[in-house]
Amino acid sequence: MGALGENGSDRLWTAELFGELLESAPEGVIVVDATGQIILVNAETERLFGYGRQELVGQPVELLVPLRSRKQHRRRTTGYLVDPHPRSSTTGLELFGLRKDGTEFPAEILLSPFGPDQGDRLTYCAVRDISDRKRAEDNASRLASLVESSDDAIVGETLDGVVVSWNVGAEQLYGYSAEEMLGKSASMLTLLGEDDNLAAVLARVRTGKRVANLEAVGARKNGKHVRVALTISPVRDGQGQMVGISSIARDMSAVVRDREHLRYLADHDELTGALNRRRFMRDLNEQLERARRYSETAVVMLIDIDHFKQINDRYGHPVGDRALKTVATALAQRLRRTDTVARIGGDEFGVLLPYDDPEQGAEVAADLRRVVSELRFDPGTGRRLHLEISVGTALLDRYTESDEEVLAAADKDMYQDKFRSRSAGGVVRDLTTSRRVRGTKVRPPVRTSPSTA
Repeated sequence: MGALGENGSDRLWTAELFGELLESAPEGVIVVDATGQIILVNAETERLFGYGRQELVGQPVELLVPLRSRKQHRRRTTGYLVDPHPRSSTTGLELFGLRKDGTEFPAEILLSPFGPDQGDRLTYCAVRDISDRKRAEDNASRLASLVESSDDAIVGETLDGVVVSWNVGAEQLYGYSAEEMLGKSASMLTLLGEDDNLAAVLARVRTGKRVANLEAVGARKNGKHVRVALTISPVRDGQGQMVGISSIARDMSAVVRDREHLRYLADHDELTGALNRRRFMRDLNEQLERARRYSETAVVMLIDIDHFKQINDRYGHPVGDRALKTVATALAQRLRRTDTVARIGGDEFGVLLPYDDPEQGAEVAADLRRVVSELRFDPGTGRRLHLEISVGTALLDRYTESDEEVLAAADKDMYQDKFRSRSAGGVVRDLTTSRRVRGTKVRPPVRTSPSTA
């Protein structure tokens, strides 16, 4: 190198200064001559590559380059010597350094020529291990890929709620493109329930709190609404300062449908749509409580489809299922909205008529027999079946001791009704054959307490 002064002490001071600067450099420094041999390295180079400097000086610089890259490295070195000027050798390339133990690390290399003429010109190489940066870049790339490919709507917002990022999932959920939403307020997308306020939720997030799985209603571009689960989180920079808000919205439509279906099945029979035994027993026991407290009366009915086994045996269970649904629909259409009709097992239905007395119950029972007998049910043969039911009734009043008591009385009366049907010759018949229809004589419900007999 050139001297700062005319005497040797100035040159010595310059060499010492250069040496100090070299050793204090935060990156590995390698000085290479015009032939590509290493003439000088610093301590950081020893640490990066695992060699002592005595092992490196005099060696070709390709020693520090992976074997697969050496040919390319020589070509680039030749091109550099033709036109030497400060540059980054990483432009357009992914470079790696090769350690003594054979391991590699991603590297950034800066080249700078110095020296009086081309023949004696040296090259100053600054080498940095960019493993941490590459990991961060790879993580950011993976995160961006995950965000973009996610089915969930992932929206980045400023602290004021202005949209700054918008993924494909958000476009699919809300119907707006990124171009339509960037710079717009995210508040236009969400309608919270009465118990929640969007401003209050955002205020909690701005204090650094994360709000997870908040059920809300999303507003779509087409004007329709969609149930979503919202997770809103603060976004922080590398120093931990809050710089924005991340909002993740998941379409809950299928979950809500499943949840509502499960709630429906908790009280309803899936086949017929009538209430199930669990709900019937709950209503029956509530009626018992009202009878004891307020002296209310009610009529309990048990209904059985006559000769139902013959339908299953002759036409198959799918036809039997259709018969059950047909009868359940007919019963529900005849009864009041305040009445309860439930499928309580097999081909048996339970009916609860609140506030009715024995005479009213008898009229309803007779009418239900008539309604079912007039059904026109086609099992798929082109010849319609005639259906009949047996109905047993019992009075529920303040003297009724339990649900078992009133159900047993209704069950006994139902089998007496079925016996009368069989005595009259009732069987499953096609409507085209001669048949004998049971009469609809009104019979009052069985009373469940001697005190009311």
